[in-house]
Amino acid sequence: MRPEQEQELIRTKLEEELGEMHFLKSAEVVARTHPRSLWAKLRAVWNYELELPLISIGASFAVLVAIVFVTQLEEKVDKAEPTRNLPRAERQLVEAGGNTYWKDDYEKAVDDVEVKNQS
Repeated sequence: MRPEQEQELIRTKLEEELGEMHFLKSAEVVARTHPRSLWAKLRAVWNYELELPLISIGASFAVLVAIVFVTQLEEKVDKAEPTRNLPRAERQLVEAGGNTYWKDDYEKAVDDVEVKNQS
C-alpha cells in the first residue's frame, strides 16, 4: 500500500469515528489561541502561564541575602573600630606594665576601665 493511500484510509476512518462529535466553542478557542484585537492580545498575555525554577530563584535569593548581610556586618565593624583599619605603619606601639600594646587598643582599654571605676 502506498503512503498516500494509507493516509487517505486513516483520514476516512478518523472522520467516521469523529463524525458524531461537534465542538461547540471552536470559534472561542480559535479567538483565544490567535487573538486579533488589542484587548484579546492583552487577555492572552494576562492568561499566560509562567514557569519559574524554584531552586535557581531560591539560590539567587540566598546569595543576595548573604551579600547584604556581609556588607551590613562590615559596615558595623568599620564603625565600631575605625582605627583597626589603619595600616601598620600608622599605628603606634606602647609599652605599659612590661607588655606591648597598640596605642589605640591601649587607650580604649584604659577608657573602659575608667568608665567602670566611675560607675
